[in-house]
Amino acid sequence: MSTTIPHKKLDAIYREQNIQNALSLLDINKIHIVYFSYYLNWHNFIKTPLLLATKILNCVTRQKFIDHVAHICNFDFDKNYKLEDVKIFEATVKYGMVKNSLLKKLSAFQGICYVETINQQVDKVKAREFESQYYGVPYSKTLAAISGIDIKFLDKAIKPPKGDGGFCSWLEALFLINQDIDIKHIEKGEAIEITPADIYHGDLGQKKILFKY
Repeated sequence: MSTTIPHKKLDAIYREQNIQNALSLLDINKIHIVYFSYYLNWHNFIKTPLLLATKILNCVTRQKFIDHVAHICNFDFDKNYKLEDVKIFEATVKYGMVKNSLLKKLSAFQGICYVETINQQVDKVKAREFESQYYGVPYSKTLAAISGIDIKFLDKAIKPPKGDGGFCSWLEALFLINQDIDIKHIEKGEAIEITPADIYHGDLGQKKILFKY
């Protein structure tokens, strides 16, 4: 007796296989920045509270629609050295700075995910120290919302967060600095003023589409 697999389940299986295939091509010793560009639909508005703010900001600055940024922090393999999962270190509104499964994130993702590979070996010791230092730091919606607003009196009034809040591109900028990547051409290297689109347009490495829904 044969059984028919529902189309939705097949789609999920094919999606996971495609993501796994794309992730398996990445060099585990290099630095990989991951960019998320969400589609403008109800699914994403419900799942991503700050989506409208990032889309408006990108329209004002006329930059590519990049809504979120993170970096790969772990490649997980099974006992046969087959890639099981990839973890990213990212800033989330609900949980702050945490590690999450990229495969799981993309399984429910509707948009385009880009990966930028920097031609430099990741310093894994420094990276682990960085994650320990920033893990659990809360998310600041206020700082995230105004990071791309270039108004002098606001720049003077707002001080960089000292363990009491941050946002995704702030975290990513600090990580790049931690890895001795020169980002002075991106908002003069001021992490608190850098947006996800700023990092994308910083052209730090080779970009490609990792996944497209």
